[in-house]
Amino acid sequence: MYPRTLAKIVAESFKTGFITVIYGARRVGKTVLLEQVRALMKNDKVISFNGDTSEAVNALSTNSEVRLSGLVKDRDVIFVDEAQKIPGISLALKIIIDKYPEKKILVTGSSSLDLSRGAHENLTGRYRPFILFPLSTGELSYDMEPFQRQALLEDQLVFGGYPHVYALRDREERKKYLTDVARDYLFKDILELEQLRQPDGLKKLAAMIAFQIGQEVSLNELSSSLGMSVKTVAKYLSLLEKSFVLFKLDAFSTNPRKEIAKSKKYYFYDLGIRNALAEQWQPLSSRADVGQLWENFLMIERMKAKEYSGRISSSYFWRNYSGAEIDLIESADGKISAYEFKWSKDGAKTPNSFKENYGIEAETVNRDNYLPFVS
Repeated sequence: MYPRTLAKIVAESFKTGFITVIYGARRVGKTVLLEQVRALMKNDKVISFNGDTSEAVNALSTNSEVRLSGLVKDRDVIFVDEAQKIPGISLALKIIIDKYPEKKILVTGSSSLDLSRGAHENLTGRYRPFILFPLSTGELSYDMEPFQRQALLEDQLVFGGYPHVYALRDREERKKYLTDVARDYLFKDILELEQLRQPDGLKKLAAMIAFQIGQEVSLNELSSSLGMSVKTVAKYLSLLEKSFVLFKLDAFSTNPRKEIAKSKKYYFYDLGIRNALAEQWQPLSSRADVGQLWENFLMIERMKAKEYSGRISSSYFWRNYSGAEIDLIESADGKISAYEFKWSKDGAKTPNSFKENYGIEAETVNRDNYLPFVS
């Protein structure tokens, strides 16, 4: 079992009168996270509910203060796993936290669709959201010396960071597990919570994005290829974001006449899922897409590092109409930083137009120096 960084953050951040909400994709380790948080809380009296069970659904699908009080009045901590499965859960949580503001409440959900919708309606200003990502480099290498961590790269870029993957030593078993997750579990919440006219189109769209990592995405091209309306494509992309399959990067621009301002790029929260959708499992030495994998890897590992450390910054990519580009721009407190990602150990040259406009050089992140960048 890998110690999760978020467990300590959550255990130390409970705030009176607030509900802690942990979002994350299915199979990413939310149930194990609850166990680790519980271990850190030691002597607190805990009651746990699992939204996948009828017992939890029956117990919490109520707005009766008397019934809810009877469940939790003698407990210090309330855990609700897979809360999006429980009808009316946000109202039940509001009733509990209003009556017992001193209690610690931790809720998990594998989709922000239904859960966040209710939270906005009933818990405005009363909940604190966190994201549990697939295993980070730091979590995966928690018992390794720093010089050993680079040995993980091949597995990270091919098989991603789902915890169960690393309990499987056989390559074929890993492939089958991730293929099953991508086929049977990944889209389950979307399909259960949303009435989609073209449910198969959701998976086809995700598979198409798998081949466009690091490229600007055209809704019109996706619409034409999939036989969907542009509006439907945009909706499905939003659903894939809310279910923690994809995340997007917007373009950075202070000069729309010369710089791309409205384009977007999409990346995967987990490269194992990406490779399952693309049906590509070759070793890195024989792959033509290793540069795309490296870019996605650094994007998501950087996101994990920032989220878990509490660093606040906005992320973008940059490109001008002449084709010059920068992989990642981070903006914080009125200052920007620029990064170029190179799988090879060569340095990247910063475009002159970028240097002239912004007065900074882009830092190259490659296999020799990436560890501080993702820590």
